[in-house]
Amino acid sequence: MAHSCTVCGRPPVDRYIVSMHGEVTCARHHAREGCVLCGRPRDGGESGWSSFTATTARCPTCSHQAVDSQEEARRHIPAVRREMAALGIQLDQRVRVTLVEPDVINLGSPGLCLGRTLQRIEESVTDVLGIEIARGLTATHFGATVAHEIGHAWLAQRGARGLAKPLEEGLCELFSGAWLKRRGTEFARTMRRVALENPDPVYGAGYRMVRDAVVSHGIAVVLDSVCTRSRLP
Repeated sequence: MAHSCTVCGRPPVDRYIVSMHGEVTCARHHAREGCVLCGRPRDGGESGWSSFTATTARCPTCSHQAVDSQEEARRHIPAVRREMAALGIQLDQRVRVTLVEPDVINLGSPGLCLGRTLQRIEESVTDVLGIEIARGLTATHFGATVAHEIGHAWLAQRGARGLAKPLEEGLCELFSGAWLKRRGTEFARTMRRVALENPDPVYGAGYRMVRDAVVSHGIAVVLDSVCTRSRLP
């Protein structure tokens, strides 16, 4: 953890806020606005911040690590696919991953959306049309989001339809968490912990529910039960 305040540059005294990067900010600088990706507080006079969506911002650290172009995305995607395949999550048909503007992907979304899987359902067949990821994520956020969306595509390609939302999102969060666990960095560990502690009744509670099932029965049994019976064992 950094020991100098991101705003005043002095060691923090008394209360301070720690971002997901481990950066510290004296509590007295804390403003209502902060980094949408790592939680770092923003002081009005601090430079280096950039917009993420029309109503949110990224801190200098997240901005510096951003995957901002399709070319940058293409450099990261093969490794994510390989690592997901090593976890047993391999797509039968390759799905294109495309960067889109954060405001586009968040249009009409009640909360912050970092990625989505586009599907077409016709009778009993589901076609996965593509995966869209918000432009400007850190490389770690990008990889975790791609892993999550590959989970949705994998379930669709195996005919797992009509799953309860906490089950499907929880399983995809499990895939994302497994990818983060393989990173071995403090930032990735913090992201995984934050996801596990998420109070959201769909994503956080779903993740914990699926993780508990995996601990009890093993991942192979859980995946088989979800794909064949649309429920946990």
